[in-house]
Amino acid sequence: MQLPLSTIREATETETDQLVALINRAFRAEDFCIIGDRIHRDEVLDRRRHGAFLVIDDDAERATIKGVVYCSIANQRGYLGLLAVDPAAQGQGLSRRLIGAVETRCRDAGCDFIDLTVVNRRENLFPFYIKLGYAPTDVLAFPVPERMKLPLHLIRLT
Repeated sequence: MQLPLSTIREATETETDQLVALINRAFRAEDFCIIGDRIHRDEVLDRRRHGAFLVIDDDAERATIKGVVYCSIANQRGYLGLLAVDPAAQGQGLSRRLIGAVETRCRDAGCDFIDLTVVNRRENLFPFYIKLGYAPTDVLAFPVPERMKLPLHLIRLT
């Protein structure tokens, strides 16, 4: 059953704590390989200075954000990150809608490319992004090695 959803909009600074909670809830899927929360309040506030968090609300509960994605643009290149959908709302196409919003924003800004990174151990995510047209282009060091439970690196998809 698909939930009635409002349009995608930019999150406000007053929603920072809600974004942190949603992102960390969705990224619990990485607990098997990464120690601790995915993001903290200060990181969300810092990212807001360089980009925007786009969200989808639940029309039935206006104060409830069901999905979020981070978008930034620099030098005609977009970045898509922290894609997170509330676990109770997964499988309803929200991720695709959020990715589409980032792609539209980047296209409108004249971007030639959009990049994202995925932890190598999240193998289930690669087919999803490849189906949407993203291709692996680079391997990057894991940025916080002290949080690794297993050997990790990032795969950049473009």
